[in-house]
Amino acid sequence: MQTPRFLFFLLSVLALAVPGWADQEECKERRQRASKAFSDGVLLLHSKTITYDADDRYREEAAFYYLTGLENSPSVILAIEGKSGDSWLFLNTKRLGDVRPGAEAERKLNMQRVVDWSQLDDFLTRQIASGAVIYFEPDTAMLPENLSAIKERGMPAWVQILQKKWPTAQFRSVGTKLYTLMAVESNSEQQASRVAARATVVAFTAGAKAVHTGASQREGELAVVDACWKAGARGVSFWPWAMAGANGIFPKPFDSDTRYDHLDAPLRAGDLMRLDVGCEWEHYQGDLGRTIPVSGRYTEEQREVWNVFVAAYLKVASEMKEGLTEDQAFEIWRSELRRRGESAKTSLAKEAVANWSERKNVPYWQMHTMNIAAGYIEGALRAGMVVDFEPIVSIGGQGYYLEDMYLINKTGAELLTPGVPYTAEEIETFLARK
Repeated sequence: MQTPRFLFFLLSVLALAVPGWADQEECKERRQRASKAFSDGVLLLHSKTITYDADDRYREEAAFYYLTGLENSPSVILAIEGKSGDSWLFLNTKRLGDVRPGAEAERKLNMQRVVDWSQLDDFLTRQIASGAVIYFEPDTAMLPENLSAIKERGMPAWVQILQKKWPTAQFRSVGTKLYTLMAVESNSEQQASRVAARATVVAFTAGAKAVHTGASQREGELAVVDACWKAGARGVSFWPWAMAGANGIFPKPFDSDTRYDHLDAPLRAGDLMRLDVGCEWEHYQGDLGRTIPVSGRYTEEQREVWNVFVAAYLKVASEMKEGLTEDQAFEIWRSELRRRGESAKTSLAKEAVANWSERKNVPYWQMHTMNIAAGYIEGALRAGMVVDFEPIVSIGGQGYYLEDMYLINKTGAELLTPGVPYTAEEIETFLARK
């Protein structure tokens, strides 16, 4: 495991290397790929507009930042023409961030036009008249379907206004195309992911050390947040999940996002905790976790179940490389589970093997990309992806979960979050060093 001192050194080096705006040649290449992906229309993305007093800072929308490199530009709209490949930036000149309209910004950003957003009307009128599809990034729909006038689920309010003005135009969700565009990381992106991953290891350690019988879940979460900042990261990738007992069984953890108490509860001996954490560096996010015993020791049943789970996990991890699909990964998982199950001693372990070997029984078993945001994987793994392997299961009234970050290459996968224990015995030894 890397030490905080090493992290401070590496972070200081990177701070000198990263400009206020991301590498614009790289962003231009990303927009060119986006224009090909949406060749029959226009990709229309809005920067982040809503901020909250409780936020640790403004954090730009992932896809907008990925394609522009702008991190301080509220109320800006990006348009990428599929047919010509041209990029337009429409600015609210009453709420300017880092950019001003005109030739200088066009040159710096490698964009064809940077203009006041009053010109968006004429731009869309021309595009829609030519039959272009207007692609948008979906948001959470706020009305029941039978009360909504929108044609596409998840259409943001600002796009609904556009649809009302142009009712015959085609407005279409981007689907998974943006995740696919962002999936393979450049060398500079990989460098940022490495730093985020190393800080995340430090934060996980702090969170695990705060876990003990009688403590609250929130104590563990706050220890993670504090550790991310002290490790030199820019904060957390997401609010950490320290969910124990029934709270750790999916889909229950999702309830924490819409509850005043964030599912907080006292930690009880005998319960297992899902400790899921991530630190963020230059918009790139860490994501790491384990299932740990609140009391510091697993029961005998939990120990065997966890070690079987870990063996299947590590078998899949050992075979991750370019070309592997999620379905193939699950077959590796299933095969190793069944092999381990042949020598299982406890009834709970045998039940777990039988249950977890069927895909329909583990709907939250997954792999996902981890870069500026967590994303879906379309097709097989590709070299340059940073991927989290995250099987999520439950048995005996407890949730079981594990994930690490891996950089995929052609012949294998590099573990980006080393130094975190796996087996029950390793985790118990690790927790005893408080």
